[in-house]
Amino acid sequence: MYYIDTEGYMFADTHAHLNFKAFDKDLDAVIARANGAAVKNIIIPGAKIDSSQKAIDIAKKFSGCFAAIGIHPHHSGEISHERLSTVLETLSSLTVNQKVVAIGEIGLDKHHYKNYPPVSEDGFSQQKALLLAQLDIAQTHKLPVILHCRDAQDEMLELLSSYKKTHPNIRGVFHCFESTLTHLKKVLDLGFYVGFDGNVTYKENTKLHKLVKATPLSQLLLETDSPYLTPVPFRGTRNEPAYITNTASFIAHLINKSSANVALETSINASSLFHLPEPL
Repeated sequence: MYYIDTEGYMFADTHAHLNFKAFDKDLDAVIARANGAAVKNIIIPGAKIDSSQKAIDIAKKFSGCFAAIGIHPHHSGEISHERLSTVLETLSSLTVNQKVVAIGEIGLDKHHYKNYPPVSEDGFSQQKALLLAQLDIAQTHKLPVILHCRDAQDEMLELLSSYKKTHPNIRGVFHCFESTLTHLKKVLDLGFYVGFDGNVTYKENTKLHKLVKATPLSQLLLETDSPYLTPVPFRGTRNEPAYITNTASFIAHLINKSSANVALETSINASSLFHLPEPL
């Protein structure tokens, strides 16, 4: 069997891109396998307006799926200053759907990706402006945020610390967290959750193992980031929500807890943050 024994467990995959093309041909089967592996709740984040709408459409079709809506920092440069207010109004209007449980995936990204130019100062300013506007939407509609942050942890934490002074109720998760223990402490002190993915199962990822051990289980969320970051033993293939059981089992071993305990606590965390159905 491709997943660990899950009898009596319940898992929440708080970040799965089931709205991406990788799942167009077999989405029903993917969700059936997730249900068979006791993954009862799945959050599908948007990256642009169209993928946010597609996340909502999928969530409407499947009872255990929920949508997050947002514009990823990778797409901030595609929105002209003249179009920004219209795009934000459209995004805000999508929050009326009851299956929308968060604003995300939003954030900051200064990583220099292969075959792409480095992020310019103006480009990064656009990212920050877009992030702040989406934080405001989250606050207006009393929704948590799903944060993407790569090579911009200092800037993100400075922005959030400042924002929290005037908006103390801002809540959310740092998706696919990879940084330093110092950054982790600041994230935890701000009251945010920390999401870990299948890359934690990679033997060479010792830095990430230390971060997991330093994260209280009460602030930890499980994610797949499907179709990416497939856990061992399926590394190299398309990731999917059913495989979150392997990540949970590995994390349980790392922190000397049972898989059942990790499944229960992280599901409770997901229910608390995103107002999902609570674990049985």
